[in-house]
Amino acid sequence: STPRDIGWAGQRVCSSPLLLRMSSMRNAVKRKTHKERSQPASRAKFGLLEKHKDYVLRARDFNLKKKRLQALAEKAAFRNPDEFYMKMQTTATKKGVHTNIGGDTLDNSTLALLRTQDIGYVSMKQKSEGNKIEKLNEQLHGISALAGLPRQNSHTLFFDSDDEEDMDDFDAATHFDTDPDLVGRAHNRQRREQLETEDPGKELPRRLRKKVDKAREAQYREVIQRVERKGKLDQAASGLQLQRDLMGKGKKFKVKGKDGDESGPTVYKWKQQRKK
Repeated sequence: STPRDIGWAGQRVCSSPLLLRMSSMRNAVKRKTHKERSQPASRAKFGLLEKHKDYVLRARDFNLKKKRLQALAEKAAFRNPDEFYMKMQTTATKKGVHTNIGGDTLDNSTLALLRTQDIGYVSMKQKSEGNKIEKLNEQLHGISALAGLPRQNSHTLFFDSDDEEDMDDFDAATHFDTDPDLVGRAHNRQRREQLETEDPGKELPRRLRKKVDKAREAQYREVIQRVERKGKLDQAASGLQLQRDLMGKGKKFKVKGKDGDESGPTVYKWKQQRKK
């Protein structure tokens, strides 16, 4: 008989060192790996051969979906046809998808307040763009537009006589007392005396002049873009103000253009009401 000890709660525990050594050796020896067979070549068209673990996952998924369908069917069977709650007014199912068909509506006073805030923001941007345009115009004061951009101004000369021959013999370089290469300039057009007394060493290098001209052209483009942006802001402000006025009281009707052209902005006219 093998020696045995009485353990806790009357349980018999084996304390033989030979058995303990044999169990540890059994775990140390490499065991044979039992491999499951693959799909036969004749049945390769059916795909991979399903193993037991694959069947377990598929069965669990099938039973879970089956329980869900049973719960939904039971819920639909016991549905109250007179049931109603407020969310039904703004939600619905379209092709089995739960969607929102409406939102919370705001009263006219709240909408008017929002319109006022929008108008305030647009007015702030209008003022900001106007200040930037004025600042850029001050920096570019007296400088005409460069090549590729529309000229900002023109120089008109008036003659006392109506003789066309005098106009044909007119020399702009002699009239402005400057070099013929500087006639086309509207800025920094120096006279001959200034050109003679000017130190040639102070003339800017060609590369630096190109860099200055490029920067000036970029400034003019910025001015043009900001003017266009300010025009769009003006249109947005007028549209917001019109929408805010339309939300007010009083009878109004749409007024067409003088020539019946409706391509322009919409114009409304309010009926005059007697003030108390």
